[in-house]
Amino acid sequence: MLRLPSFADPHVHLREPGSTDKEDFYTGTCAALAGGYTALLDMPNNPVPTTTEAALEEKIGLARAKIVCDVGFNFGATPDNGSEYPRIVQRVAGLKAYFGHTHGNIIFEGLPAMLAIFLSWYPAERYPHKPIMIHAEGATVAAVIGLAALYNRRIHICHLSKKSELAVIRAAKEKGIAITCEAAPHHLFLTEQEAAPDKLGAYAKMSPALQTEEDVRALWQGLADGSIDMLATDHAPHTRAEKDSSKPPFGVPGLETTFGLMYREVAEGRAGFDLARLVELLAIAPRRVFGLPEGEGEVEIDETDKYEFSNEGLYTKCGWTPFVGMKGQGRVRRVWLRGQLVFEDGKVLAASGSAKILSFEG
Repeated sequence: MLRLPSFADPHVHLREPGSTDKEDFYTGTCAALAGGYTALLDMPNNPVPTTTEAALEEKIGLARAKIVCDVGFNFGATPDNGSEYPRIVQRVAGLKAYFGHTHGNIIFEGLPAMLAIFLSWYPAERYPHKPIMIHAEGATVAAVIGLAALYNRRIHICHLSKKSELAVIRAAKEKGIAITCEAAPHHLFLTEQEAAPDKLGAYAKMSPALQTEEDVRALWQGLADGSIDMLATDHAPHTRAEKDSSKPPFGVPGLETTFGLMYREVAEGRAGFDLARLVELLAIAPRRVFGLPEGEGEVEIDETDKYEFSNEGLYTKCGWTPFVGMKGQGRVRRVWLRGQLVFEDGKVLAASGSAKILSFEG
């Protein structure tokens, strides 16, 4: 058995309030425990986005009664909600900015909107653990890096998917710009070919989209050489009915499958890095970058257990995974949070509402 620090995911969509047919705070945090996670950061793009103090308070109240692992929140940026920031800054992990190429109702394009958001948020020296978390693709990645350098804002690029974007980020790091980034498992194990109608089709529809095999190889190299700082699931569940509809939404679940996928690559020597680096990517780096508590959770893994992923027995409310039929290794057997056994052999032992809402005062 392996005994490791429990994992932390800086990028999940727990869907509550507004879309609890897909997921809610209880089912999403149960899925987290099943995957070895004890800390999550929830994103703000709900049907009513988390862009006001009132919306944040509503989320916190709903979560407090349901969560079985710790949850913190990211606040949504708009070009004109800067007056909210002093009231919420110590209650959120970061500011999430959607600069085009995505979906929902808090998308902004163009330099004026980008500039307004950068100028409204806090400089890196004021809050070193509160980055602007950015959904950006293509040339927009270079634009936000330029703004970060000009205005001394710490930025975190979400769900990196392309070789060209990684090259720009690597160059920015070499120049000393305050930037971190994440990769998601679906961009590491699936390519654009899987999105074909005769394969996964809409069940591989996500934002950013799946890319080429060359892009996938570049991401694995970035994980190995340290250019990519951490893994994030971008857990974004949708119902089967939605995915089978004429207008399927973007997103896939990922909390329960990430470790098994990643550890198999490590164990079989294909990852290009070892278990210590995987722990850094899943547990240590997310906590360091976002100022999350350390040493509060542990996970016990049966590293010899090999299996095939299926839709059976998942805790996520959507009830499916895009990785059906793929091989995994390393099964989560037990999870502890602050000394309490909260998950054992497939069963969640923690009571609803027993975990804590994360605060971010520093």
